[in-house]
Amino acid sequence: MKKLDEYEAKVTFRLAHFRGVAHESASGELASSELRVLQDHVASLKAEVEVLKAKLGPKV
Repeated sequence: MKKLDEYEAKVTFRLAHFRGVAHESASGELASSELRVLQDHVASLKAEVEVLKAKLGPKV
């Protein structure tokens, strides 16, 4: 859960400072790619957490 919170904070920060892709700019393309990778990583962490919750069952 700590990693998920950490990566969600990174995505939120990147989105707050992302102004779109300047196609003439290599740094803009790189920032866009990094943002997509972070978003995919957060999605995979959330899916993994859900699988683990399902395996462990409800808390007593």
